[in-house]
Amino acid sequence: MADTLEPMRITVECYGASQRWCGAELISLELADGATVGDALDHLSERFGELARRRETIAVAIGDGIVPGSRPLDEGERLALIPPVSGG
Repeated sequence: MADTLEPMRITVECYGASQRWCGAELISLELADGATVGDALDHLSERFGELARRRETIAVAIGDGIVPGSRPLDEGERLALIPPVSGG
């Protein structure tokens, strides 16, 4: 019998302009087991065109640290989308 991968759920917290681009503060995603931060961004980019256009400028944090797209995700994790900040 072949092993089937169970989906996992993660939560995406949208901060600053990313909240406007995605239309929500929190987004729940269901991803394949073994998915990465990059996979989560791919999924969000498919759903939200405005986010897709700005994807390269967005940082992603888990906990207190910025993480790369290659980082594997675990069930129940919370990602934070951090758009670029400008000031004067």
